[in-house]
Amino acid sequence: MSGSCDRGFTLIEVVIALTIIAVAFSVLLETLSFASSKYEEGLRTFETMLLLDGKLKRRDHEGLKVKRTKVPDFPAIEEVVYSYGGLFFVRYEQR
Repeated sequence: MSGSCDRGFTLIEVVIALTIIAVAFSVLLETLSFASSKYEEGLRTFETMLLLDGKLKRRDHEGLKVKRTKVPDFPAIEEVVYSYGGLFFVRYEQR
């Protein structure tokens, strides 16, 4: 049997390679799942921000929480905080 050469992989080498590929795919899928959830969260935040912006531009304060406070160091200026959902917009007005 001189001259015969076995070319190929052993079973253990194939199993190890498949295990490495499986671990890589599981990490990839976990990362994609995390990115997808962050995308959905960002999309909801953006839509809420657009709604808040539209309400402020139309001067429609229905459904908004409006908090007015005096700025201590500047008595002629008032801080107005408009909030909707988890977002808020701060505006400073001169009295």
